Amino acid sequence: MSTDLPQGRVTFRGRGLAFAHGAKLVLKVCPLCSQWNAPRAADLGQCGWCAYTPSGRDVEPAPSRHDTDITA
Repeated sequence: MSTDLPQGRVTFRGRGLAFAHGAKLVLKVCPLCSQWNAPRAADLGQCGWCAYTPSGRDVEPAPSRHDTDITA
């Protein structure tokens, strides 16, 4: 995994949810199958449901919860 990942909350091209800590990704919601991940699999950085392993090139910063406009 690349060490130049954005840090904190990240998505994979707008899907899923992970937290980047240095070069490590903790995968909370899988961008492929949309399942909440089991804690043990999340810490390993892969999906415990479909075995998806994220690619560093798909990682982008997640929008802040305050940046989303639900009135549009």
